[in-house]
Amino acid sequence: MAISKVGIRAIQVAMSLIGLSTAAHAFACGGDWYPEVEVDPRIIGVLQAEKSLSHGNYVAAAGSVVRMMPHLETLHGSRDPLVVRAERVLAVALERSNGSLALAQEVPREILSHWQGKTPGDRDQNMTWSVATLRRELAAEPTDPGRMTELGEALSKVDGGAEEARTLLESLAARDLVASPEGYKALAQLRQQKGDEAGQKLALKRCESMATNAKVCEADTHRAS
Repeated sequence: MAISKVGIRAIQVAMSLIGLSTAAHAFACGGDWYPEVEVDPRIIGVLQAEKSLSHGNYVAAAGSVVRMMPHLETLHGSRDPLVVRAERVLAVALERSNGSLALAQEVPREILSHWQGKTPGDRDQNMTWSVATLRRELAAEPTDPGRMTELGEALSKVDGGAEEARTLLESLAARDLVASPEGYKALAQLRQQKGDEAGQKLALKRCESMATNAKVCEADTHRAS
């Protein structure tokens, strides 16, 4: 059966309209017009770890970091902002837990390594890593009160670190710049070691006024000398 010129023209117009419709739909839905973008899952992971740390959930914070970056210990000196933030989370979680974290339910055994701090040697290794990491972070921003406070906290818990910790924290306290209740807690115990009872009570009072949980200001069993 022959098709008239009018019929052929009608078919051509219809095909053109279908093509335009398909192109418009592809553009509206993304189609092939835009390249696929992959989001680094570590971005969300580090944010969650920082949130857990700020809420005092040190096990969840540390567990998140170790799961995401099991090789983190080999990355010291990295300029990757995500690595730097992850290091800070793990270092603070470790020092505020005295080098011992119950990570067995958070981290696969094959990557747990010494982070759990089950033995005195593991705890010492964790605290040494924490101090070194926080010292490196302070070197990057030497006037930041938060970083000074966190290093002071860590130093107050390692043998031989008391004097440096005292210098850092007393300097901050004199300017009302101690950045955490844990910092004031460390300062209170350092003052107690020096027999400064009035100063100890004042630092504890500041700790309690900043803390959302009274347990934060309770004394630890091990302090630096």
